[in-house]
Amino acid sequence: MNKLTLRENELLYLLLSQKEYQAAKFFSEQLSVSNKTIYSDLEQIQHYLVENELKIDRVPRKGLYLIGPPEAKERLKGVLQQETISVLEDEVYSPAYRQLIMISAILLDEKKVTYDEYAELFLVSKQSIKKDMDEVLGYLRTSGLKELTNRCLSPLEKETMIQKVYKKYLISYNKKYHSHAGNTQNNDLTFLNEIFNQKIIDQVNSFIEKTMIHTGKMLNDYFVYSLKLSLIIFLTRLKAGHHVEEQNEFVFKDLQKMQLYMVALSFSEEMNQELQCIFYKNDLQYLCSLLLAHGVVPGISDMHIDETIRKTTQTLMNEMTHLLDVKVDNDEQLYHALIAHIMPMIHRLKNDIYVRNPLKDNIKEQYTTMFMLTQFAATVFEKDYKLFLNEDEVSFLTIHFQIAFEKVQSTKHVLIVCGNGLATSELIYNRIKQNLPASVIVEIATERQLKENPIDDIDLIIAAIPLEIEDIPVLHVSALPTAAEVSMIATYLSNLSENEKTFTYSKEINAGSLNPFIQQELIFLNQHLERKDEVLHFLIEQYQALGLVNEFFEESMFQREVLGNTSLTSGVALPHAAPETIKETKLSFMTVQKPIMWGANQIQLIITLAIAEKDMGIAKDLVSILYDMIGSEESVRKIVQCKTSKELINCLERRGR
Repeated sequence: MNKLTLRENELLYLLLSQKEYQAAKFFSEQLSVSNKTIYSDLEQIQHYLVENELKIDRVPRKGLYLIGPPEAKERLKGVLQQETISVLEDEVYSPAYRQLIMISAILLDEKKVTYDEYAELFLVSKQSIKKDMDEVLGYLRTSGLKELTNRCLSPLEKETMIQKVYKKYLISYNKKYHSHAGNTQNNDLTFLNEIFNQKIIDQVNSFIEKTMIHTGKMLNDYFVYSLKLSLIIFLTRLKAGHHVEEQNEFVFKDLQKMQLYMVALSFSEEMNQELQCIFYKNDLQYLCSLLLAHGVVPGISDMHIDETIRKTTQTLMNEMTHLLDVKVDNDEQLYHALIAHIMPMIHRLKNDIYVRNPLKDNIKEQYTTMFMLTQFAATVFEKDYKLFLNEDEVSFLTIHFQIAFEKVQSTKHVLIVCGNGLATSELIYNRIKQNLPASVIVEIATERQLKENPIDDIDLIIAAIPLEIEDIPVLHVSALPTAAEVSMIATYLSNLSENEKTFTYSKEINAGSLNPFIQQELIFLNQHLERKDEVLHFLIEQYQALGLVNEFFEESMFQREVLGNTSLTSGVALPHAAPETIKETKLSFMTVQKPIMWGANQIQLIITLAIAEKDMGIAKDLVSILYDMIGSEESVRKIVQCKTSKELINCLERRGR
């Protein structure tokens, strides 16, 4: 098939796409030419129509319509899409094409080309080149980029902004010269090979096609087109050594995109092998954002799933439904997301392959109860596969369950913003946290984050600095909130979550409810122990002597410590074992004379969470109560100061009221 000019190609594609007669004016307006030019182009495309058993029917006062077998139309459409029409006569010599090459040199390649070199390349005068460059620089000045120096980007420019500006320009250009590019998923964007490496284009086309098959979700045509452009630009810049800056987003936003982390990680490994692209942490998180924004979901639809994995996944969901007292066991999207994560996770763990979750510490701090309950439920992998999940793997699973949980109930998001740094924000957080419904997620944010991120999903801002924000309520408090201010915040937070299912313990349950699980023989105050292993051996011996655990309890306790840090920054450690190793639920409390290192933290209070399988239904309540009591250094210090068992129990009861 001989080449058409770009305009003739577009006219033919428009004719093939119409479902009814259209006036010549319709086509002339679409292609920005005169009616006379349209009729001239129609003559030029006649031989294509004849070859494909098609002809143009012209009816006065109705217009033009392409008649012929539907299969012939579809066949010709396919031929047009496969044709490489990247640089045809009316495009290559246009000022727009010259300007595209110029802006690509500035934003994509960051290379400086002289006016003489451009003039020689395009066979035009330097005056024409200067006019083109002035238009390019004028566009860039209004695009939001920092001021260019000698047609070079500022070294302080954000990588995400560079990619955003270039993509916007490319979409505008394609709309004029390749208007059908975003209308079909089969368009492989080969017309971009004048600008981009063809291998990058091929890799991106292949990835998106495989991802849609793999996840079982087809993306709409424009999303496919947009994602292709984003990934091609991203990989081109990455291959040239340009990495994305830290996104500085709110954690609850990070949580949503991080469910796609494994998809991004797999893509990065493939691109490293095929294109020698090196991905940093920020690049992976940005890639997650791109995938989420374009509707990609985790899941597996094209692979055989082992029946044991199916049963283990469903058991995990059933256990979390039991622990949360919220139905997540029939969530189909959660099921597919978990399957997609668990299959490679089992392979990783069996082969000692370690994958770090960059949000692990944030998840442990801000979604503490969900993390702990997921850790309890994850013992199913010990039973079915003899595998112990480390904290990174637990935190990945936590992401999926938290997202599923938030679909069942409307979780509220609250920001604490101060002008004096994070220390002041943490002071406010510690003052209000005991009055915090667990359906309310609180995040400490900086002024910079507030300015740089959309806040549409924020329900309340607590601020110790003057803020004027429309449409979102702001509670202004002092850096050290008074009792009246704490009461005001508590009332507002209570109203936020009123009449909604809360992820916390029942109002009937208070610290007194811990009493059945506390006994004098498991309270050890002011102990002279200096190392973590000494403490663990001592506690294990006490539980064994009382007949509360089975022979696997010791191994499980130490295994938990190997898999991750069980201490909190407030100065408390929470060692625990798998529920099936515990015969009867009992908590132990120990204080030590001098702080000891426990993982990453200095601690003086050790609380053993020994919860039996039969009591997992109240695990959420116990964990919630304990975290309310020990969340701040001040709370822990009061418990550590207790001299007798009775004083400690009284202290716990006061903290729980």
